[in-house]
Amino acid sequence: MKLLKIYQNFLLRNLIVFVFFILIIFSSVYYDFYTDAKNSAQSASSLLGNIAIATFPIFCLILCSNVFLIKGFFINKKYYVFIPAFVLYWVFANYLLNQYFAYCFIGKKLTVLSTVTAIISGTGVYFLHLWIERNIAKGRKELINAESELSFLKQQLNPHFLLNAMNNLYGESLAAPENLPDRILNLSDMLRYQIEATKKNLVPLQEEIDFIKRYIEYYVFRNDRLVIEQQYIGTFENIQIPPLFFLPLVENAIKFSGETAVPVIALELSVSENALSFSIRNNFLDEGSRLEGTGIGIENLERRLEVYGFKHELVYGRKKDSFNIKLKIWGLFTAA
Repeated sequence: MKLLKIYQNFLLRNLIVFVFFILIIFSSVYYDFYTDAKNSAQSASSLLGNIAIATFPIFCLILCSNVFLIKGFFINKKYYVFIPAFVLYWVFANYLLNQYFAYCFIGKKLTVLSTVTAIISGTGVYFLHLWIERNIAKGRKELINAESELSFLKQQLNPHFLLNAMNNLYGESLAAPENLPDRILNLSDMLRYQIEATKKNLVPLQEEIDFIKRYIEYYVFRNDRLVIEQQYIGTFENIQIPPLFFLPLVENAIKFSGETAVPVIALELSVSENALSFSIRNNFLDEGSRLEGTGIGIENLERRLEVYGFKHELVYGRKKDSFNIKLKIWGLFTAA
């Protein structure tokens, strides 16, 4: 994990790459350089310094090209802008490099072949970096999904959860047997969705909303004191999100509000112009609570937001006797 953090640090990663290339060039020219009698008196440190002076501006120009041109235009498929900008940039960069070499090394110039070699090498290394980053993100997504699937499967197989469900169904069968088929179907649908959804990387937002509604319906049935206000605004077609994305937040809200005399939860989810807003507010016991907040639900959400690369804003905290969470996400995934 330490190596991964070092690699993902932009400045540190590029410093290591720069030093690595200097050492490669040094090891390549060292023997030939010192077999020349004219250079035998020059120290290795002096040679290393000259290589660093010569390669530093080339490295900086490659870095700017990768970050601003390739990442900004090529990766975003703006080829009509990328091609002329890339050509003009490197023509001008070659001119600057020749001026720099003439000043630092008394009249020496950098050949066009050297510049082209630097472009190809630097760009190739950058695409290798993008491939590594993509595979790291993919691996982390798979790990998060595997952890989530294991967690939810444990919850589904939790004897306490199933015992409560059976007891509730038994009570319903005595008090209002006509409602029993609907209750069994609701529970069955919830368990089936959790099992199937956790096998996928993304699921339709509408399916997640339907699951949340069934989940809330189940707990309202268990606790007739529970009051939940729900609002779903916007068009959800073609929008996709990670499976069971909001469940930990809804679950915590139901759990902590359930200790109060009048449990109240307000939930709102809206989609507008490829941006999603989700907010949930619940009351809780400020004192005398038997529950201890672990922050796992919010921590899990933050990790998944990071892993999936969502541009987002997450704000949460206590206000008097209520706990509020507000999440806004930009750049939603859409179905192909």
